[in-house]
Order: sequence, then structure tokens, then C-alpha cells
Amino acid sequence: MSVLSRLAVLVVALAALPVAAQAPRTADLVDWRVRAERAAPGATARLVLDATIAPGWRMYAIGSPVGIPLVLTVGDLPAGVTAGPVGQSETREAHDPVFEQDYPYFAESGRVVQALRVGAGARSGSYEVAGSVRFAICDDRICLPPTTQAFRVPLVVE
Repeated sequence: MSVLSRLAVLVVALAALPVAAQAPRTADLVDWRVRAERAAPGATARLVLDATIAPGWRMYAIGSPVGIPLVLTVGDLPAGVTAGPVGQSETREAHDPVFEQDYPYFAESGRVVQALRVGAGARSGSYEVAGSVRFAICDDRICLPPTTQAFRVPLVVE
């Protein structure tokens, strides 16, 4: 490669740096906190995912008819534990003029809760629950590609 070719490649690479540095990253705009409540055999624990969303951004809620709705996936559960219904905190509503539909979203914060039924015969102990949450965020100018955030949290059966 000639010196001139190398210089051209370097100039192009340097020109792209400011653009890449300015692009927002979903991981920097949404912070997830995950915890599982303790439960005795025969009771229901809750897997709680709390999102803190950067100012000016919104995250599509579960069941949104537009955009990319939030999806919670829970992996294999310990013996005697089954997944129950999924719920979410109160959402806000907006209207999408392109799709001519209202849609639910979270702004500033949001909560998703997965019920975990602990069977009467479940053994006491601490177990790991793994899963992921897939979500998408937008501001008034752009929507970022969907992101999947994995998690692992202890579930204590008393």
C-alpha cells in the first residue's frame, strides 16, 4: 500500500470518529436493576425489573402495537418453580401519526414484574434465575435499534 493510500485511509478513519462518538448508545440511556423476592414453598415470588430511562427518551411498553415492544424472557427455572403472568407499571400513552395508533410507553422509569409460583414441594435454597429483556427506545428525533439486556439473579426459596 502506498503512502498516499495509507494517508487516505487514515483521513477517512479519523473523519468517522466524531460521528461514532456522538451516536447515543442504548446501554447508556437505560439502566436496569433486577431482583427476585424470597418466597416460601406454596407462595409466589416476584422477579422485578426496574428501568431508569434517560431524560427525553421513551421506551415502548409490553404489548405496544407500534415500534418494538418490550419482551421479557425467563430461562430455565428451578424444579418446582413455574412462571406466572407478567405485568408492568403504569404507562403513558402517545399517538403515532404514521401508524395512526395510540401506544403505551415508559418515560423516566418503568417496571416489569414476572410472577414466579413456588410449588409446595419446592426445596429450600438459593437458585439462579437467568433471562433477558429486549427493548427499544426513541426520542423526538430518532429510534435506536432494539437492545437485549441479559440478567442473572438469585431466587431464595425459604
